[in-house]
Amino acid sequence: MNVIVFEDSSVRSLGVLVSMRPACDLLIGSTSLVNALQLFGQVHRVVRPHLSRYLNDVARHRMPLWGGPTDPHFLAKPATPQERAVLVVNARLVPTRDALASLRRLVEDGTRGVVFRAGALVAAVLHRSPPGRDTADDTAIKAMLSHSEPPSASRESPVERILAELGRRQPLDDLVADEATFRLVEQSHEVVTAHEHALSGILAMRLDSGHFREVQPGLFAAASATIHHSVAVRGGPVVVGEDADIGPFVCLDGPIWIGERARISPRAWIREGSAVGHDSRVGGEVQASVIEPFTNKPHDGYLGHSHIGSWVNIAAGTNTGNLKASYGPVRQHTVLPDGNRVTVHTHRQFLGAVVGDLAKTSVTTSLACGARIGVAATVGGEAPEQVSAFSNLLTGGARTTPEQAATMLERMMVRRGISILPADRELLAAVHAATSSQR
Repeated sequence: MNVIVFEDSSVRSLGVLVSMRPACDLLIGSTSLVNALQLFGQVHRVVRPHLSRYLNDVARHRMPLWGGPTDPHFLAKPATPQERAVLVVNARLVPTRDALASLRRLVEDGTRGVVFRAGALVAAVLHRSPPGRDTADDTAIKAMLSHSEPPSASRESPVERILAELGRRQPLDDLVADEATFRLVEQSHEVVTAHEHALSGILAMRLDSGHFREVQPGLFAAASATIHHSVAVRGGPVVVGEDADIGPFVCLDGPIWIGERARISPRAWIREGSAVGHDSRVGGEVQASVIEPFTNKPHDGYLGHSHIGSWVNIAAGTNTGNLKASYGPVRQHTVLPDGNRVTVHTHRQFLGAVVGDLAKTSVTTSLACGARIGVAATVGGEAPEQVSAFSNLLTGGARTTPEQAATMLERMMVRRGISILPADRELLAAVHAATSSQR
């Protein structure tokens, strides 16, 4: 079966987390939506043009910078009538266990149609025709995959418009689904909440796969993982991927996911609700946070209720605030390009920082509750609540150029035995141009 995951116009509201990656590639509940949808078959992304170009350019060389899969270049040929179904999914969907089960039921029901939640398209099921016959569904599917138009400022994305046009020619049913299982993230802080909501179910799916053995009560590990005998586990489950390395005197309070080839420094305390992406290095105290693949936080410092992008370096002694002195809900404040100030009520008592890909902190940096740090930004001391992409607060306000960001990225990649590609440099240049209005 083929799956199309698409970005709608609301993806921009996710801010720094999706400047340099598709929304469907965010690590939520120990997986990403694009990885979770691979359980259904081939997954094709319909994303913003600069990301689409990047995925096409990098596909034959290695995985994308954020560590996810590349897209197949062709639709898989259906081997059975059931495999002729094509599932279309909103990239902002939270990949919970219940949501994936609901999508499976929609496909197995065999009905063409759509699912909406609060006015937003969540999913659709279309049917491909046998070879040699082209139907309206086939034409719509080809149009979706060939579209390079970015989501407009309106609520309607190219995929939504194509489906609306298809529905006028061949009406699409309103599919019967438990809408409560479908949650779309609307703003960056909601990614933290979504992760909390999804983690236990996705870990249960991992354990159901049979790929992990219980090495001590509550601790489940892949066969090639290395875990020091002094590691303490309190609560569970703690699930550890292939070739991960957990050092001595580490304390693990489940539920936790530790990804493939991740390293946990000696004496670290990884607390409940955390997920460490593959190839990351983590130390100090981490609580209820997501660390995306290839990120370094090997030293002491507290990270709480936060989401940290890929190829980020969190220096020694960096701490996040995650609870206001008043114990009240966290509010985020944004200054718009026109000078107006907008306040977002997160309705969260605990909220740390949201940090974009390639960002860096200096030693003893403090990040306030609700801080948002842009792509390739560098911060130190008491960082502002909002830092725009490519800002360097250590150089008196000078900006980091795409070329400088690429040089730093290349140095990090060499340490992991990975080569930088021209596509990586072009992506940085495109993101720099796309975020120019923020600076």
